[in-house]
Amino acid sequence: MIIGVGEHCNSTKYMMNFATHNGIFHCDEVVAIAILEIAHMNIDAIVVRTRDFNELNKADIIIDIGGGIFDHHMAGFNVCRPTGEKYASAGLVWKEFAEEAIRNVVTKEGISIGDDEIKAIKEQIDREVIIPVDMEDNGEKVSNHTFSFIPKFLPSWMEIPNYDDAFCRVEEIVFDILKEIIKDKVIQVATKKELQKRYDCINDGILEIPAQTMPWLEYVVNYNQTHNNNVKFVIFPYPAGGWAAQSVPPSIKKKFEQLVSFPKEWAGGNEQTLPVISGIQDSTFCHNGCFFARAKTKESVIEMCKIAMN
Repeated sequence: MIIGVGEHCNSTKYMMNFATHNGIFHCDEVVAIAILEIAHMNIDAIVVRTRDFNELNKADIIIDIGGGIFDHHMAGFNVCRPTGEKYASAGLVWKEFAEEAIRNVVTKEGISIGDDEIKAIKEQIDREVIIPVDMEDNGEKVSNHTFSFIPKFLPSWMEIPNYDDAFCRVEEIVFDILKEIIKDKVIQVATKKELQKRYDCINDGILEIPAQTMPWLEYVVNYNQTHNNNVKFVIFPYPAGGWAAQSVPPSIKKKFEQLVSFPKEWAGGNEQTLPVISGIQDSTFCHNGCFFARAKTKESVIEMCKIAMN
């Protein structure tokens, strides 16, 4: 059975042909195919699911069957990572194609990172995401992991099974999730670089960041540990308009605490009440927890932070 996986495979002319076994699928080969597809995002490809060796041998890359370099089922197979974890097909494919997959995501996001950073992301995702999949497939350890949901897509015993359709549906989901995991790691690298530049512009304990969605917390907390808690608040343009400020916690373990909180009497203040309570005329909101506040202008949100610190 030949199936096209994902919208990127809708062309009638395919440049790449990936193959794996048919029938019941497992996390291992679903993740492996998703890795291949991310590494070949700009190429039209199909996935062949079969046990017919004549068909398998026509494929460009064969996964989890056929005795090739991405099949871990051969007698005597014992290829392990330097840390001792044995490879399964997902890990073998990640080892070979991870850097291409990461570079494709880097290019798509328009972010500039170096080869060493790409290799570091490869190793990090291997440890956090791929090794648990390999260990499960090798029967070494069974525990919940990022892709533990995959078997839930298998047809139940009460229905006429269409394993190819189920494989196609779940692989598209795995493709998207893995791509977002890679994107998150790439953005973390870009965040660290951007914050390094902005630390020179800390103003009276206030650090401006470009967006609320920047994953700043861990990096700023770590910076504070070696810089005498220099950053008390981060401020940023608020997506719904105006500006916002958020308190920096004293540590990752105490991330729901604050080095400096907004005044308790501001708690729950809104656009009608907060200007009277705070004295800031265009202040618009203060969270009940006193760790987050908003105003219509950057100048006013800075003033709110200064009042809190004083």
